[in-house]
Amino acid sequence: MRKPAKNKWAKGENKKHIIEQRKFLWEPEYVALLAKWVGFKLGQTVIDVGCGLGYLGTLYWPYFGKGGKYCGVDVSPKLIAQAKRLSMDWAKGGKTEFNVGDSYKLPYPDNSADVVMCQTLLMHLADPQKAINEMYRILKPGGAILCKEPDNLSVSMQHALTSMPEFTLEEELFRHKISFIINRGREVLGMGNYNTAPFVPLWLKKAGFRGIDARMNSYPILGIPPYETPKQEYERNGREKDIKSGKKIKGKRKRTREFKKLFMAGGGSVEEYEQYLSFDRKYRSREKMYKKQIEEKSYYFFAGSMFFAIKGHKPK
Repeated sequence: MRKPAKNKWAKGENKKHIIEQRKFLWEPEYVALLAKWVGFKLGQTVIDVGCGLGYLGTLYWPYFGKGGKYCGVDVSPKLIAQAKRLSMDWAKGGKTEFNVGDSYKLPYPDNSADVVMCQTLLMHLADPQKAINEMYRILKPGGAILCKEPDNLSVSMQHALTSMPEFTLEEELFRHKISFIINRGREVLGMGNYNTAPFVPLWLKKAGFRGIDARMNSYPILGIPPYETPKQEYERNGREKDIKSGKKIKGKRKRTREFKKLFMAGGGSVEEYEQYLSFDRKYRSREKMYKKQIEEKSYYFFAGSMFFAIKGHKPK
């Protein structure tokens, strides 16, 4: 079995942030449409690969849980233990099962699930095709797969409108170039691909899935003062926390070392890295203005969401 990933998102503030973020990631009305689109039915057996705290289970339980079974599997024993405890609050009228397991070698027999699903799993894997092949194996003929993954590289290419002064065209293009280099560095170092979503349909096809289709997340990233919706207030609070966390020098130094490693692995040059540092200093020099706007609740932001739901079916 692979060792659990060395991320700390399941601890402290990071854990809280992830839980809060996912409350707003898929709105209830849209989840109902996706459930019908995928083909969830009451009484099904559903396996959630890389389940984390069981978030997808909470979303789709109303559409399969009565008389059904939810199986969560994750490489982290700690997450599995927490997910099992949390499931007592939402898994009513059906069965749940939690297993520590590897997405490359799932602890389930062939043809055992009606639906298999995952979210933000493939983006962290060095070999996502191998994981999808495993999901295909455990699905019953006619069963469905649902993968929810981001396209973070396209997000970086957006021209998000904010109330802060705009960068020059050259600076914007350089920011996009940096994003490409960093994403390539992640791939080279076996840390996954943050530009996952566009590749998922191809991976599904190669595994043998048919009826492949995709839907885009319906929530844009929006904040307009006085942030009257819960999601907007959450986004504003997140930016406020970003400012505070940026004050932690030790953490900043560690992130800088990690960034340089990714940058060089992605093919960046020493000259470009020095250019990035200069740009970063200019970016951080705007922190006071940014902080003031956040505190005064005058900060405006709008950007599209680049998160996708992709489905396929195993032929009968």
